Amino acid sequence: MSALSVPAATGAARSRRLRRAATGYLFLLPALLLIGAFTLLPFVQGVALSFQSWDGVGRDTPFVGLRNYERVLGDTIFWASLQNAAVFGLIGFLIGNAISLGMAVAVSTNPRGATFFRIAYYLPGVFSVVVVGLTFQWLLQPSVGLLNRTLIALGLATLKHNWLSEPGTALPSVAAVYVWYHWGFGFLLFLAGLQGVPRELYEAASIDGAGSWQRFRYITWPQLTPVTTIVCILTLLAALQIFGTVQVLTNGGPAYYTEVPTLRIYKEGFASNRFGSAAAMSVVFGAILMLLSVAQIWFSRRFGADVD
Repeated sequence: MSALSVPAATGAARSRRLRRAATGYLFLLPALLLIGAFTLLPFVQGVALSFQSWDGVGRDTPFVGLRNYERVLGDTIFWASLQNAAVFGLIGFLIGNAISLGMAVAVSTNPRGATFFRIAYYLPGVFSVVVVGLTFQWLLQPSVGLLNRTLIALGLATLKHNWLSEPGTALPSVAAVYVWYHWGFGFLLFLAGLQGVPRELYEAASIDGAGSWQRFRYITWPQLTPVTTIVCILTLLAALQIFGTVQVLTNGGPAYYTEVPTLRIYKEGFASNRFGSAAAMSVVFGAILMLLSVAQIWFSRRFGADVD
């Protein structure tokens, strides 16, 4: 090959790479436009609105600087709602994921009736949040609710409660409904991850005399580390952003004991007509979620998880 043909070949290869890249971006263009129109643009507008005052009706949006953020810092209900969200996050993160993992392991290790249990475990998430909320409102109703009537029938009338209206039981009750409603998501991801664990590892462990717990601890759990990382991040963020379940069941009551940030932001904007303040709450809450995501990814990588 002559000296002149080498640059020509290099230029032709570069041109082909550029054409392939341009073709790829061309196919991505519709999705990028949708993301820009419905995600990036509203985000920028929300951040800008957090420095303005707007009642949701008029056209005037005067610049108020950091006044909205000062209002957020002094809003005790908003900060209390963050504590409630942390409770939902911990319950969804620990209890919800533990239940999802247990169900996935049970279905994976026992193929008998696997199709039925796959459907049964995922079925709650198919229903509308309104349907689920109204159903559990009836189940937890103090006088005619199925739960209290069952307790009375079993001679446990002392355990009867007004589950959704008493401060001590409202938050755990809503959290229990949330876990039931969302455990199917983690179940499917864990089950998919279990399908990729080589059967040979279990067979070798069984030959060496490993028990069920040892197989789970030394084979299943390490092999599921990447899936667990993704499930934990998604379920934690979803639990912290809970909205529909709380709105239908309690609407933040009693006395804000079940108020969560998303519901507080909604009320600040659409009930109090303070959209600038609501936007500032959204920015603060979004920053907290972003920091939690980064911290969780760092923690997972620090202790051996690979999420790439």
